[in-house]
Amino acid sequence: MSKYQKQFISMDGKVFRADVYRVLRAFGVTCPAVQHAVKKLLMPGQRGSKDQLQDLEEALWSVSEAIAMARAGLPLTGEPVAEPEPEPEPELEPSPEPEPKPKRKLVTWRLCVNIEPTLIKYDGALLVKWYPSGSIPEDWYPIESYEQPVKTVKQLSEGWEP
Repeated sequence: MSKYQKQFISMDGKVFRADVYRVLRAFGVTCPAVQHAVKKLLMPGQRGSKDQLQDLEEALWSVSEAIAMARAGLPLTGEPVAEPEPEPEPELEPSPEPEPKPKRKLVTWRLCVNIEPTLIKYDGALLVKWYPSGSIPEDWYPIESYEQPVKTVKQLSEGWEP
């Protein structure tokens, strides 16, 4: 006998076994929420991984759902409820196609160096700065690096600076 089946004695004294599904059918319980609550209440904490308190809370939730369905006028049966036919929506004039958003303009920035001898620092360091291409001052020169780790060119959206 499985743990879900229980032994019963009929009114005429015969012994038989039944599980919760046969009991629900015998009593005509067809509401899924009520069925769920009954299953939880018949063996709280004994059916698997959930403890007694969790099974009781879930049964309470299921009964609350059955009450809410009854208050909403829904039948408490397992039969699907026919959805009302949706009203046809009035035809609207087609709206004009929206203008596509312009793509953000990208600006290419270049790492530049000023090699004027008077601006070279005392420790031998050079002065470097980012300038947008086309706006590099006369006494500054782009650094062209073809290897990492120095990245000398960046493309950013207009309005952004490195």
